[in-house]
Amino acid sequence: MARRLRHDEYTVGWVCALPVELAAAQEMLDEEHHDLERDPANNDENLYALGSIGGHNVAIVCLPAGRIGNNPAAVVATQLRATFKAIRFGLMVGIGGGVPSAEVDIRLGDVVVSQPHQTFGGVVQYDSVKATPSGFARTGSLNSPPQILLSAVAKVRANELRGRGQLVTYVSKLECIAKFQRAKAGPDALFEAAYDHEGGPTCNKCKAERQEARQPRDTEEEVVVHYGTIASGNQVMKSAAERDKVSAELGGALCFEMEAAGLMNSFPCLVVRGICDYADSHKNKRWQPYAAGAAAAYAKEVLSVIPPSMVEAERKIGEVLSDLHKVAEEHRKIAGDGLAISQKSLDIQQKEHDQKLSDEQARCLQLFRLTKSTEDATYEWYKERIADRVEGTCMWFLNHPYFQEWKSKELGPLLVSADPGCGKSVLAKYLIDHVLPESSTVCYFFFKDQVQNTVREALCALLHQLFSQKRSLLVHALKQYDKDGAGLVNSTSSLWSVFRDAVQDANAGSVTIVLDALDECAESETNDLMRHMETQVRNSESSNAKLKLFMTSRPYEHVVSELHSLSEAFPRIRIPGEEEDGSEIISQEVNCVIRHRVAQFAKEKRLSDEIKTCLQEQLLKMEHRTYLWVYLVFDYLEHFHFKRTAKGIASTFDALPKSVHQAYEQILNKSQDRPTVQRVLTIILAATRPLTLSEMSVAMEIDENTKSSEDLDLEQEHDFRSRLRSWCGLFVSVYHDRIYFLHQTAREFLLAERLSSTAIQKERM
Repeated sequence: MARRLRHDEYTVGWVCALPVELAAAQEMLDEEHHDLERDPANNDENLYALGSIGGHNVAIVCLPAGRIGNNPAAVVATQLRATFKAIRFGLMVGIGGGVPSAEVDIRLGDVVVSQPHQTFGGVVQYDSVKATPSGFARTGSLNSPPQILLSAVAKVRANELRGRGQLVTYVSKLECIAKFQRAKAGPDALFEAAYDHEGGPTCNKCKAERQEARQPRDTEEEVVVHYGTIASGNQVMKSAAERDKVSAELGGALCFEMEAAGLMNSFPCLVVRGICDYADSHKNKRWQPYAAGAAAAYAKEVLSVIPPSMVEAERKIGEVLSDLHKVAEEHRKIAGDGLAISQKSLDIQQKEHDQKLSDEQARCLQLFRLTKSTEDATYEWYKERIADRVEGTCMWFLNHPYFQEWKSKELGPLLVSADPGCGKSVLAKYLIDHVLPESSTVCYFFFKDQVQNTVREALCALLHQLFSQKRSLLVHALKQYDKDGAGLVNSTSSLWSVFRDAVQDANAGSVTIVLDALDECAESETNDLMRHMETQVRNSESSNAKLKLFMTSRPYEHVVSELHSLSEAFPRIRIPGEEEDGSEIISQEVNCVIRHRVAQFAKEKRLSDEIKTCLQEQLLKMEHRTYLWVYLVFDYLEHFHFKRTAKGIASTFDALPKSVHQAYEQILNKSQDRPTVQRVLTIILAATRPLTLSEMSVAMEIDENTKSSEDLDLEQEHDFRSRLRSWCGLFVSVYHDRIYFLHQTAREFLLAERLSSTAIQKERM
């Protein structure tokens, strides 16, 4: 059921110029909201589409039909800002004309994003000029996009380089609408700059031999994103010669459009343009829907990497602009007054100095990281190892009445329990990154058996996050630091004391603690952890502190019973297994993941639509589906050469593992060197911490004949890594040159196998 929010709950403004751009924007919404009542006194003639993306509430507005250009855009944005006074920043998203060149291979369907380049802030109004003795010169300057958006662009680019970009996934959301499909757009034809259009709504009459010959791209990505200067004007650019001339004058503008220049100084925003033509006489509308969809998908990806808490911390657009006007007025007043300028500069330097941590504060804060070098794994790293949720999953949980009730409260605990491989950690990561920061300072810790599994490690990680986000609270750690020095982080009782004082400080505000995989906490410490957390929650009730606790665990008796003994009314959500009530909800979630993985797999392997459909249908029929099982099955398919026919798919499925344990058995059975594999896995099981590749390489070389290091026949680390993978398959993963089991269930499977083997041997004796 659609929600109805208040005007002051919307923090992002999204402006588009054409109905096709508005339609694409609406398709990107995670949730659509009811329209709001209009205030007649506001004199706002805009109509808005409201919804949310990645935890951000977004107000979308389209320019009136037939009214395009910089001035109409400025009017619409001004009315948007007046109606939604809590807007922090904006997005200008739509289509534009690309500038192909030898330096930048721009093609139809690509995306161009405004980014500071050379002397320009990302957007330049190319037709704003004044007469000078030597001719015409461009006047005025336009602001750069807000810093938070440029930071988000950097993160999106980094994700893309790591193969974790979501642009293709978001673009695919529009494939179900025929008008937005890439296949409907027609061919991508670039004509010579000197060759004008022959007439008509399409280029059917234009000579094919006058098209530019272009090499196929060396990437399989349909949409390539370019960053740089966008040229904005009040007239449509329809001349290839003029396009190239103006672009060269601007140091290589990538795109031409007609609205952005009207926004940059009155509506701080990022401009995103999907390329629908080449800004020449051959322009037509066939590529507009797909290009609009690609631009909207990129804008969604930008919003998805920004935590909602960061947006809330940003100043409102109205306040920023008001301060800019004040600063401009101050500059006019102090012009020529050198003394006043010097004093102002000194004040700014003093303010910056006051905001910096002292050396003692910095040393104290760094202690809580528990790292000795930049190569050591951190609590952030363990979270980032977890896969991102697939679009459309986790929504059932957000709508669960227990979660809704807990989320609306200012304090209290909530436990989520589920069997292995059911997506607890993926859910926790999604809540941390996109849901919980909307209204609280979030601190988290992911327990990992034998890696980071102590209460001490958890407290240090939580305190480091809390102090990093709320610097004023560091005073509570400094008191204990003065007494204990570096020994502070070795005393669990001192850490609990610091934690209690910090969360009860009035400056802490609402604090949400997320503890994932309680069952992987050292069993000897679980009781202590639960007892202290229960005390912290109860103390919050009496001190008006706002402490909330979110925990996940397997339904192990020693964890769940401990929690119930602490609170009779302890709220708990059980993620149902295959045979439990409510399992249909989880089945639908897993099915969503299967469809997503099939689409990726079909694209990578270039499968026909028929084989893709057949593969998907067979996977959806399998019983006992879990997220972990899906991951293991697709690794199996990745390395299995099956016949690409319906019968071939059916035959392949006879050999597929039916459960996670069967998948582990197949990994072991595929090995050609079983004794070596057993030795590797035994060493990993016995190790008290994750071994490095070099340590494992040495361990594998040592035998009864080894007398010194000179007897070791060691190979290069990258060669040993390859052999390790060939031996153990998916049983192990290597991160930061350290060796881990793929999942806690892999360790448990091996331990069970060893117990079973020992029992059989005893029976034979």
